[in-house]
Amino acid sequence: MSPTIALNDGMRDEDVVWLFQVGTRKIIKPGTALIQEGVRPRAVFIVIRGSFNVAVELLADEPLAKLKAGELIGEISFLEGSPASATIVADEESVVLAIDSEALSDKLREDTAFAARMYRAFALVAERRLRNRVDHLTLLFEFQKNHDRQQQSRFPEIEWKIA
Repeated sequence: MSPTIALNDGMRDEDVVWLFQVGTRKIIKPGTALIQEGVRPRAVFIVIRGSFNVAVELLADEPLAKLKAGELIGEISFLEGSPASATIVADEESVVLAIDSEALSDKLREDTAFAARMYRAFALVAERRLRNRVDHLTLLFEFQKNHDRQQQSRFPEIEWKIA
């Protein structure tokens, strides 16, 4: 996976160059939260190397997903202007490119062509994640359905006849 996979579809080379010029390279140690649930991040991140677990407090911080090189992190909070809905923790030593939210907002306002390409990249990331979630939920549903069928065949209902 390319470090800029989220940006490869429709982004121009000069767009990616701008992101890397404006962004700050950060090394994140294993176990370190890049984004904390309930806190609005001040940057959008591109994972250059490593991986991150996505978890929410309500589900006992069990990992819901893993984000690897090429993923965008924090884009939903950026788009909504809201606090993060999940905590993102480095699974291993990782490198991210942090793009300051204010700098990105300014660029989106000033350069409508860049904005169109960037918003498309955001949409493609959201689309891919949604498809992955639906696929995952479908597998869980099928597993449960098969499990229920097996239980029913092992313990068939007893028919009671009154004589």
